[in-house]
Amino acid sequence: MSRILLLANLNCDHVLSLAEPLVAGARLQYVDQGRRLGGGAANTGIGLVWAGHEVIIASRVGLDDTGDWLLEQAASYGLDCSHVERFGGETGELLVLVDATGERTILRRPRRPDLPGDLPTEGVDCLYVNYPGTAIVGYMRQMLAKSFVVAQYPKGGQARRPCHVLVASRSDLGEVSDPWQHARQLAGEQLEWLVLTEGKAGAVAIHGEEQVRVAARPVSVVIGCGVALVVAAACGGPAGTAVVCWVMG
Repeated sequence: MSRILLLANLNCDHVLSLAEPLVAGARLQYVDQGRRLGGGAANTGIGLVWAGHEVIIASRVGLDDTGDWLLEQAASYGLDCSHVERFGGETGELLVLVDATGERTILRRPRRPDLPGDLPTEGVDCLYVNYPGTAIVGYMRQMLAKSFVVAQYPKGGQARRPCHVLVASRSDLGEVSDPWQHARQLAGEQLEWLVLTEGKAGAVAIHGEEQVRVAARPVSVVIGCGVALVVAAACGGPAGTAVVCWVMG
């Protein structure tokens, strides 16, 4: 069992199922599917708990009923929320609009990417980062020598993410011609693996010219949110070797 710190958002996903695809100007019917625990902290963390690890969440939620609900739900899955910081104000919900084909659109309120305080620097076997902005870069660099660091690909592909394993979806990279070199520019020379999820094609781990590919298992999709984050829960292992697993089945 490893002690894993997840620096990621803890979200309240409010899911609305649409009868038709979302298009501009349309009037659509929906079915309210209620609240679900979401965000990188939950989507990655719960899988790691089920795998037998001790999982600590570092995040920020508001001092409101939604924040209380998030902490209660996260704790019920065995997530350690002792490093979740409360701030004055509303947590807010993410509206997840899912059409009949499974495509989803996510609406969220703007929020500042402030870091939670008192981030631990000792006693962490693995640090997983899925957090916006650049304020996290200094902490990640500090942890490289103390922990195995896994990071989610930054939105826009510009912010530095010092890590040993970088996880992205193939679509994140757009027209990038050399994914490995691009990943090293973001993560640094200590990068050991780039893990790309490829939807129904599965996932591939890349180190220079070396590639390890794992096929996706056939499943019935309930909702497609957080698939890459679940794959991230399977990355990493002893002696700093990344293992790619497709765990949707």
